[in-house]
Amino acid sequence: RAHAHAFARESAQSNEPRARMDVAFDDVLCARAFDALCEDVRRYIDAVDAGYDASTDDVDDDVDAGAVLTSSFWMPMTTMSSPQNAIEAYIASLARSDWFGDYVDLERCAGAEWWIQDVAWDEPPKVYHTDCDVRVVGETSRRAYPVVASVTYVSSGGGPTVVFAQTCDAIEPGALDPVVPGEITACAPVANRLMVFKGDRWHGVLREPDDSTFRGQRVTVLVNWWLEKPSGARALPQRFAREDDDFSEHASSTFAFGARRVVRDERMARDSYARDARAWDDQRAPVPSGSSCATFVYDGEFAEA
Repeated sequence: RAHAHAFARESAQSNEPRARMDVAFDDVLCARAFDALCEDVRRYIDAVDAGYDASTDDVDDDVDAGAVLTSSFWMPMTTMSSPQNAIEAYIASLARSDWFGDYVDLERCAGAEWWIQDVAWDEPPKVYHTDCDVRVVGETSRRAYPVVASVTYVSSGGGPTVVFAQTCDAIEPGALDPVVPGEITACAPVANRLMVFKGDRWHGVLREPDDSTFRGQRVTVLVNWWLEKPSGARALPQRFAREDDDFSEHASSTFAFGARRVVRDERMARDSYARDARAWDDQRAPVPSGSSCATFVYDGEFAEA
């Protein structure tokens, strides 16, 4: 996965979501399903802590020639009926659900790319970036973006996910379009919460407040939905598949959704992005919010502070 510094605007416009993006749901899975998800996430983290590296180990022949292998896995739509572990069963449940189809046209998607992030409280937060796939064809390169991105929080605590209403500029490398985001949404990590946003968006993780007492791990499952398979993602290695012979058969009944409550989004009108820019550049919210999900709204004018 590359951090994009150019943006092919037409790649995103071809599959616009049907519902408002930058939305979060609490209790997205029932307790039984969430426990199973956590178990398989822990298995993966334990393997990584023991030295496993998905970008170098167990390389199969499903990765495109010349691709830079990433630590992400690929689940094509054709295998949604036979998930190999709890994480894939969760993705398959999303693919079958009517409500998730409000955010992405699943019939047009080739599949889902997923990976796990485990960040300690004293490690730097994930820097701002966009997810994209870069393919080199001759002397030119082509960039593609996922249609929809999502974050599922396995643990509570840590810095909020932040999503800017911006993409990378098509002409000027390193620039963002528009220059000033009309909205910036910050969503706090809460276990069993799902956040969904457009796949081309500039996003990252904010720092925690200086008085934070959090001393744990911020654990998330990231799932991107693509029109075409990203070149660096690969099939799930067998070592992370469930050994139960009948797991796929019973996964659909096990992976039921929970209450799936929409998280209240506190909308905070701000009078000047320029006054807040230094805080955002430092990966901090300019003012505290009274909600675990808040959208900072700007008027689009870069007024001088």
